[in-house]
Amino acid sequence: MNPKKELRGLSVWVMALGLAMVAPAQAHRTWLLPQTAHINSAGNAAASRPAVVTVDAVASEELFEFEHAQQLGSVLIWAPDGKALTPEAINTARHRNSIDIKLEQSGSYRISNSAEGAFASYKVGAETKRWRGKPSELAAQIPAGAQDLQVTQTLMRSETFVSKERATLPPFVPQGQGLELQALSPVTDLSDGDSVHLRVLCDGKPLPGAELTLLRGGSRYRYKLGEVNLKADAKGEVRISWAEAGRYWLGLGHDVAAAPAEGTQAAQPAKRYRYSATFEVLPK
Repeated sequence: MNPKKELRGLSVWVMALGLAMVAPAQAHRTWLLPQTAHINSAGNAAASRPAVVTVDAVASEELFEFEHAQQLGSVLIWAPDGKALTPEAINTARHRNSIDIKLEQSGSYRISNSAEGAFASYKVGAETKRWRGKPSELAAQIPAGAQDLQVTQTLMRSETFVSKERATLPPFVPQGQGLELQALSPVTDLSDGDSVHLRVLCDGKPLPGAELTLLRGGSRYRYKLGEVNLKADAKGEVRISWAEAGRYWLGLGHDVAAAPAEGTQAAQPAKRYRYSATFEVLPK
């Protein structure tokens, strides 16, 4: 892999992480966007052939406008039966990266892209030092005798969903780390007036009171962004009703404060989690 290209990709993740939760007019949002969220080829000659869908990975200020290619970190694709798939092809460009996925099974698929990072500040004598990189490299990069060490671990996850022939519950294979979204109802083949039922999890457990932001695409063509603020209930669950057709971005963040060493437990770094998902809603 080209180190300069990898660094540029990481910088997009870092930029998006730092700006994702600031004022909406200035925010860089990360998103995965399929060319279509539902393919129905029943009744034509293509029905017997596998369908292929392209998913774009982008970070942008203007929602669903191609500005910066989102680095493809850990890309996971689950078929309707829960089995992992390999992308048909991966294409890279300046303003977007994209994944081609062959849909051989009927039902709903989950596509996920995540990246981890670590930030550290510490002192060597009277001089303050800073380091940024992968969590696995942290221990080797901090010199012995470093003072006032402060570490923040980050995890960003972007997801989307597509289906072929019929919308089913998308497979949920919990990773147990960071923010995750479990669909409790189908989230593809949606029309205005429909609703979805979701559960937010953090480090594998429901996150009560999670605060989410819902935003419809096409914001560059209207004066108001029209974002909707949502809050999960005590079970970490939230219901969304789609008032009008369009493509939607759902985002949330959660920060966990650092925990000092206590008893036999080692100190835990601060954690910064970010999550986004996209949905397509068609007119009835």
